[in-house]
Amino acid sequence: MTANSELISSFSPDAQNFAFKSNSLQRKYVDLYPLSNINDYKVTSSLVNHIDYDSGDLKLDDLKYIAWCSSSARGGATSSKRRNAGVESSNGDVPSSVPESYFVNVFKGGKIVIFSPTGKDIINIIQNRHEILGVGSTGPIIWILDEEKTVKEFDYRSSKPLKTFHLNDGKEEDIAHFELLDVQGKPTIAIFTDSLLYVIDPSKRRPSTTLKINVDRGRRCIPGPTGRIIVAGSEEIQVIELKTGSVVCRRPFLASEIKFSNGKVYAQSMAGELHILRAEDLEATCLIKCQLSKILHFTFVDSSVIIAWLNVNEPRFEHISLKQTTEEDEIIFQLEDSSNVHNARPKEETGGAALDNKESRSKVSKDKQRDILASLILLLDEREQSDKILENIRCEVWSENLIKNAVVSDLSEQHVRLVFDVISKEIASNPWSASRNYALWFKWLLTFYHVILLSGQDNSSNKKLKQVKSSLRTSSDVYSQLLAMKGKLEMLSEQAKLREEFSRTSLEDEITQSQGGENFEEKELVYANGEGDEYVDALEYAEKPPQINGN
Repeated sequence: MTANSELISSFSPDAQNFAFKSNSLQRKYVDLYPLSNINDYKVTSSLVNHIDYDSGDLKLDDLKYIAWCSSSARGGATSSKRRNAGVESSNGDVPSSVPESYFVNVFKGGKIVIFSPTGKDIINIIQNRHEILGVGSTGPIIWILDEEKTVKEFDYRSSKPLKTFHLNDGKEEDIAHFELLDVQGKPTIAIFTDSLLYVIDPSKRRPSTTLKINVDRGRRCIPGPTGRIIVAGSEEIQVIELKTGSVVCRRPFLASEIKFSNGKVYAQSMAGELHILRAEDLEATCLIKCQLSKILHFTFVDSSVIIAWLNVNEPRFEHISLKQTTEEDEIIFQLEDSSNVHNARPKEETGGAALDNKESRSKVSKDKQRDILASLILLLDEREQSDKILENIRCEVWSENLIKNAVVSDLSEQHVRLVFDVISKEIASNPWSASRNYALWFKWLLTFYHVILLSGQDNSSNKKLKQVKSSLRTSSDVYSQLLAMKGKLEMLSEQAKLREEFSRTSLEDEITQSQGGENFEEKELVYANGEGDEYVDALEYAEKPPQINGN
């Protein structure tokens, strides 16, 4: 499996471990989640293990491919008699009777590192002389293809190859994908070029090509019903007879992952939905999806399918019985607290404002949408200047639904690459002034065409994406500083308002007190005849008794 620098998500074959890394968390390590049906696949953060690449002198940015191998062969994975006697590790350890899954990492420079189930220990390091183009594994066996078009078989405990051979078919072509299949107990190799699929039987002394068919930009190949293989290309899924190469049935579908179990094809779409199809005609029987989120990866255990889906920034695990998938047409999982976060609507958009927005959106007629789409396709066909393409993309007529439909149904691969190139340059040069439409286009281009745009063969797209990431990382750092400054300014503004209110309150108190004194003086008693309430002793005004003269 190709290791996407943005997102790593992979179940071990026994569903006992799940490897996860999301670039949104800016982490420089991969998390390993231990899984068990005893606790209903619920994992607390304290149980999660981390692979510390820096401590092992490894760079996570150099990770190219990931795979899983186990300490015991499953399904007849051995392909040579040399392996029947067992292979001891370099330190003489004997394989444990209890199978364990080991996490295989392939780095640039031809280095293969096998980690323990917890990720804390390195089990083995295999150094190949040449750059590795693909890796596959089954049981304890690891197969690789390098840039010299050499296929090598390793036991995960040994650094020496068990088998080596050079490709005959496809050696002069660019290899797009390398797959390892377990067909009826025998390892089988599938190699994709841009237009062909080669199926090779490596079990013979001289490996031979058993099938060569035309497949446009194939990316996945798995064993299907007896005598058939299932192939996923850039536009459709096909069920093919292994002996004759004839196509039994096909279905238009852009799949990022496919698996086969109990007569059903499980196809994960680029949008993160799991479609269950009948193998005989590829007709849909059930859909599993997560509302407001997407499925990261899936696998099988016993009679259930286990899915990992993104709940905010952490994976969440669900198991669905195969019986349930036959009884229900659609199974939907809800994002936690979605009613509080995703369904919340700002107050400004409620009531009349919401109606106004709805009316304004409804004014964009279907004719305008058709015209703007036709104009964009014409610009792309004529390879006009970037300014004209950006002017079209910025147009308000483009809604998210229209952008999504255009990417899925109307744009060719050449159109997609050109739009991605133009938008990448614009966002990288000035992320602050970017139109909202740029982000929407970027989102849906990477959602449906990330395999093409981010493939190891397209160095130009990878370079542009790194430039965009660097630009956005810088702007995100500045954004956090601006938010901090905004918070401080708002705090100072609130403090100024409080000081103003306090000063106004104290001033009003002083005025009230002074006015209270004046009113008190004015409210002295005044009688109707104008006399005041001054105290007068009445005895002083009493008539004196007449004096009697002694004369």
